Amino acid sequence: MLGESKHQSRIKAGTEHCRGFDVEKVGNRESQQAVTRVVSFTSGKGGVGKTHTVVNTAISLAAQGYSVLVLDADLGLANVDVLLGIQPKGTLHEVLKGKCSLDDILIEAPGGITIIPAASGVEEFQSLESSEKMLLMSEVERIAHRFDFLLIDTPAGIGPDVMYFNTAAAEIVCVITGEPTSLTDSYALIKVLSSEYGERTFSVVVNNVPSESEANIAFNTLARAVGKFLQVETRYMGWIPNDGQVRECIMDRRPISLAFPSSRAARGVVDVSNVLAKHAKENRVKGGMQFFFRQLLELSYGKEAAC
Repeated sequence: MLGESKHQSRIKAGTEHCRGFDVEKVGNRESQQAVTRVVSFTSGKGGVGKTHTVVNTAISLAAQGYSVLVLDADLGLANVDVLLGIQPKGTLHEVLKGKCSLDDILIEAPGGITIIPAASGVEEFQSLESSEKMLLMSEVERIAHRFDFLLIDTPAGIGPDVMYFNTAAAEIVCVITGEPTSLTDSYALIKVLSSEYGERTFSVVVNNVPSESEANIAFNTLARAVGKFLQVETRYMGWIPNDGQVRECIMDRRPISLAFPSSRAARGVVDVSNVLAKHAKENRVKGGMQFFFRQLLELSYGKEAAC
């Protein structure tokens, strides 16, 4: 089109590509029957160890033989690369500015996982237009079918980006702690996702608790509240013990699953990843990339129509 920039053309092409997405044409992995399982990790508040959980769960899945792609969806405040001790050669910011493709910024990270790094300290990246979101999703879809799992590390809270990525995932994993503020904020997050976006099932990981009994108390407290007042289902995925070696690894920018694989926290992550792998085997169809992008399109264009 005359006068249309290269970047505008890429955005338009990305949007049209998503609209025409066909699951039958996707999947060049050895197992053509497999689909990419899309899982979001979210939390009602920051500081609960969500990114630590995502990164180490990804490494644990990779150790089981799965191929794992991690999307850092905290678009303006990236943390995944920090926890892994890696330096991105580019970020999603450059992709959306048309400076490079997603392939140019992919990072092969420690533990055999692949990372899509977000930007850090870029305010404009917090409010993308729908066309830019479609370009992002088109780029992700183009490479994600190579992997067994796409794990999304969402921002904390109940902002639009949180809703955007959570409603598109096949499984939503809410990371909580035993603190009252974590429980109340997680309840608020689940309330919004269920009442405004129709989500009915949530998986829960209890992180940074001293014992399994305290993990059970935290989960049961949240489960009873959302079951009674929101009529949604919560599934217990497991717990990750508080462990002094976690802080050591965070300060050293090393994932605990690699630095201290026999630690209490690392063993807890293995248990969580086992449950996640089991969920994927039990429910293959809903976990496909076609579900991910269909949901994103419906959410994005539906909101545009309402404006």
